[in-house]
Amino acid sequence: MDKIEAARHGQGFIQLEDDSAAQVRQAIEQVSTITATEGNQVAFEGRRIIEGHGFALQVNCFDIFECPRGYLLHVYMDRGPNWAVTGKTLAELLNRAPDSRVVKRARGLLVQKNLRV
Repeated sequence: MDKIEAARHGQGFIQLEDDSAAQVRQAIEQVSTITATEGNQVAFEGRRIIEGHGFALQVNCFDIFECPRGYLLHVYMDRGPNWAVTGKTLAELLNRAPDSRVVKRARGLLVQKNLRV
């Protein structure tokens, strides 16, 4: 199942890359349960609530997932390893993100969807 198909069904889904797979898996496990793994694809309990587009030839795209035990922000990078952070609330999630540009864009998308930050 690809990322788009998983999103259509409301499932949590991430395509892992070798240089960041361990860190991203740990983040997922903090807020959710992994339900399937096939190659470098991981499905987990949760639903994608935000899909953000890339910018500055550095960030390819990012997703925010609502999971059983909190929220997960996963960022696909154009250059460098992908990364993920978690939080029990959206505010905590954004406060933990290491890239202020991603935070600014994510906050704007959350406001557009009337989700409190």
